[in-house]
Amino acid sequence: MPSPSPSQLDVKIINGRIIDGTGAPFFRGDLGIKGDTIAAIGNLEQQSAAITIDARDQVIAPGFIDLLGQSQNSVLIDPRLEGKVRQGVTTEVTGEGHSPGPISEKAVADRLRADPTDVARWKTLGEYMKVVETGGSAINFAFFVGASNPRSMVIGSVDRQATEIELQQMEQIVDQAMREGAIGLSTSLIYIPAVFSSTEEIVRLAKVAERHGGVYFTHIRDEGDHIDSALEEAFRIGREATIPVNIWHLKVGKKQNWGRMPAVISQIQAARDSGLDVAANVYPYIASSTSLSVLAPNWALEGGYGAFLQRLQRPEERARIEVDLQKQVDSRGERGIFVSRVSAPELEIYEKKFLEEIASMMGTTPVEALLRLFSGHTASPGAIYFSMSEADVQYALRQPWISVGADSGAVVGEGKNAGAHPRAYGTFPRVAGHYVRNEKLFSLEEAIR
Repeated sequence: MPSPSPSQLDVKIINGRIIDGTGAPFFRGDLGIKGDTIAAIGNLEQQSAAITIDARDQVIAPGFIDLLGQSQNSVLIDPRLEGKVRQGVTTEVTGEGHSPGPISEKAVADRLRADPTDVARWKTLGEYMKVVETGGSAINFAFFVGASNPRSMVIGSVDRQATEIELQQMEQIVDQAMREGAIGLSTSLIYIPAVFSSTEEIVRLAKVAERHGGVYFTHIRDEGDHIDSALEEAFRIGREATIPVNIWHLKVGKKQNWGRMPAVISQIQAARDSGLDVAANVYPYIASSTSLSVLAPNWALEGGYGAFLQRLQRPEERARIEVDLQKQVDSRGERGIFVSRVSAPELEIYEKKFLEEIASMMGTTPVEALLRLFSGHTASPGAIYFSMSEADVQYALRQPWISVGADSGAVVGEGKNAGAHPRAYGTFPRVAGHYVRNEKLFSLEEAIR
């Protein structure tokens, strides 16, 4: 094959319907690529190319940005990240409350002690980024510094407020991460240890991120009964830190709250109208996915999963935990809790089953089934929660300031389907396909925008 001339394109895509991502109507044309740059758009009939792709009856669009990707571990295992690339994702934003770095020396030592083959070759966020760059990645990444990282490093997983000296230490940690390339501060306020953080603490850290031009993304403190106050907290952080805010995976959870999305959207719109730079993103499903242990009360999880297991051995504390678990089971309703991932071999028969099915198999109550699942693990099983209404999801998707985030990492390695939520594979096809073609919620141009 002759060497291409300096002016030759590397790739030429011809005869496609080009949707440019601005929301403008599609136009027909060709697109030329040279290196990693779109070099030309239009009629490229006279331009030569090493590779020519005929996109007749196809759409050419920019790569999608996954606003909550969670592939920070996946990329270290398989940098091809096919679960994202095959959805059209070319950039992922990640670091929901916890980020890959910075971490303490003790955390590094603990990881290596647990698994000597662990790739824990970093302590700071900058060092982690270098590991990713060295190993390569099929997609681009933008990382947050999670507010849980400095809290874990300085205070631990305990329920108390930070002292002034500790706050200053946490501010220094955030400052370093921002200097190393973090795009902002993030929180996940239903998880340990972030659940113990005060609003004032978050404001202090957000101000550090803002000084570096950063943004604030948050899994708000409540997505159900108390979502109004949780949103107000996010708005307050944005105002007091003068920082842009984005609400991760906006939802209204639990059946008793279904139908409240219009009011939630109005609340956010009012904040926008007042001058606050706030927006949100969603994943296009009625089920969420996280750990099974989120059903337990915060006080029971203080100190981590190991401390939780110890509390389950004490009759009085176990009884208190049972009361809270019963409330959770009752509020989520029948077939509301699906156990998606079980790591203990002796409990594998209960994987990928609804809690009611598991309880029946065990011959006990749903709450007792939960307690047995918890006690049989050294880390929480995974769960999928059917907690949202389709009407609420669609109402959110229709808003012009709502974007899309899968809230799932690319599934890689052995057992690729082990407990994965469909959003790991289908988020962006579902928006650009199902909601455009079947539901006619918006045009393809708007979906891509």
